[in-house]
Amino acid sequence: MKHIFIVNPTSGGGKPATLIPVIHDYFKDKKEPYEIILTERNGHATDVAKRYSIKDDVTLYVVGGDGTVFEVLNGLNDSVPMAIIPAGTGNDAFRMLGLEPMEAKDVLIQTIEGKFVQADYGLANDQRFINCSTMGMDADVGEFAERIGKKLPIPRTLVYAISALFVVFKPKTIDLEIDLGDKKIFQKSLLVAVMNGRWYGGGFQPAPMASIQDGKLDICMVSDASLFRIFQLLPMYFKGTHVGVKEATFLQADSFTLSTGGRVVQVGFDGENSKQSRIVFKLMKLALTLRVPKSSTLREDV
Repeated sequence: MKHIFIVNPTSGGGKPATLIPVIHDYFKDKKEPYEIILTERNGHATDVAKRYSIKDDVTLYVVGGDGTVFEVLNGLNDSVPMAIIPAGTGNDAFRMLGLEPMEAKDVLIQTIEGKFVQADYGLANDQRFINCSTMGMDADVGEFAERIGKKLPIPRTLVYAISALFVVFKPKTIDLEIDLGDKKIFQKSLLVAVMNGRWYGGGFQPAPMASIQDGKLDICMVSDASLFRIFQLLPMYFKGTHVGVKEATFLQADSFTLSTGGRVVQVGFDGENSKQSRIVFKLMKLALTLRVPKSSTLREDV
């Protein structure tokens, strides 16, 4: 098997580049072939992933952040294995692998020497996502951060903090319709998170019960609330302790349609943004082959 490392040199403040010598050093005495490909633009990782099929007998290692994982997933051909090496800022996709904290270089080596597991991913219209699709306040925060981040020479975390404050003080509700096939749900919401994984946004847990091997998408909707209540809910939403509060509604489904009454709203897919008014969601059960460290809690026998 050949090991293809798709490295985004701009992720995580340049962290992926520090792993290149580790890759070279690991393979210097090995007979297995490997290749390192540096991404040069948005969408490049998708184009690279599209080059390979199962006949090529490769594993594609994503060395970057959640945005790079998203790009590779959306170029991945059926059954080609993917591996996630955390070298971004949030690394929410990596959290789902169920590993004890360790250095990225150790993750890299243990993944090369690891195991294969099957995992779910989500499909939203024609867009794949491994972790989440969001709309409402959090999607607005991401879009606002992208805009001001290009203008302000400040750290990324501070950009998101400023964006969150701006959005919280000017919250916009969405008239949601969720069509589950056998029933429809209508709700005025501040946000909705459709989760395949458990975490997003650098550690927020809208669906603390979610798993990428359970064959279900978890839906969390937060209804309209006062500004004071929003500030009460935010730390709960981060810790995943909002289960049971009256403003939070939870659903599970493997397919459904989400509409916003014709209003075009900001939608985030694993941190990448677009504008939509109607999305058909479908879970692709165990359709993703992941290469993970042997210590991962993801099961091989699903």
